[in-house]
Amino acid sequence: MKDLTSHSVAIIGAGMAGIAAASQLQQRGAHVEIFEKSRGLGGRCATKRWQEQTMDHGAQDFTQRDPRFIEALAQACGDRLLPITMPLRDAHGNALQGRQRWFHREGMSRLARDLAAGVQVHTAQELSSALPLLERFDAVLSTAPWPQTQRLFGLQAGAAAASYLPCLAALFLYRGLALGRSADTHGFHQPGMDLAWSACENHKPGRIQGEFTAIVAHAGTSLSQRHLELGPEAIADLLRPLVEQRWQLPPEALAHSLGHRWRLARVGQSMSDAPALPAGLHFAGDALRQSRVEDAWLAGHQWACQYQP
Repeated sequence: MKDLTSHSVAIIGAGMAGIAAASQLQQRGAHVEIFEKSRGLGGRCATKRWQEQTMDHGAQDFTQRDPRFIEALAQACGDRLLPITMPLRDAHGNALQGRQRWFHREGMSRLARDLAAGVQVHTAQELSSALPLLERFDAVLSTAPWPQTQRLFGLQAGAAAASYLPCLAALFLYRGLALGRSADTHGFHQPGMDLAWSACENHKPGRIQGEFTAIVAHAGTSLSQRHLELGPEAIADLLRPLVEQRWQLPPEALAHSLGHRWRLARVGQSMSDAPALPAGLHFAGDALRQSRVEDAWLAGHQWACQYQP
């Protein structure tokens, strides 16, 4: 790979793709700065500190398949990565078989912070356009979702084909430990149903304080699309009966709930190829692959390995 010493790159987005790209570019000698619109790192690898608890309300866990990803995690996170040990079940309650899944002991957002060690990140940077960055940097890479990238690059809406699906999410705390199915289940994966995903955060050691059973819920695409404009309280009210039925939880035990909206939760239709862009502008994100944590990291890493000024 060509040495990039004296070359500078601005990266938009401090999610997994942006962090992976920045780390690899720095290894090649480039000067790199990340611009992130939110106050934290990780994008959809999101962790909320709520009611004295630590709960992942975006990506719940991740796989480790690719040797490059495995090596990067080992160097950055060490023993802070732990395996999911309790079963993940389908809609019928049967345990699902598959690859081992992992989580970060201190929260999924910490996964991104560990991987971003040594990278210069500017948070709370809401950009109206990426073009002024070309006055300061040799290149601009956007790892933001493609609809946001189009706006930042000043492109027409039909410049490339990629679509995203929304997801309504909610956090629930119930008084009492190991209530209902939480005693023998980490999560329920029910694609296509109104409650597409739900998990008990108590099975991530050290996360939940006190005598509570903590559940994270993600609505299915259809339900999310129909109720996308609901406020946080209404989102929680919408998902609550689905959670209580699925997990066999007593309604009277509910202590706290909080809703959340992910407008661009995952890729519905990915791009077949990277889009052609004006000189100096580049794109790498999950729209080129899939909306898994590992895929997003690989999208950024591979772009940075192949980049030639």
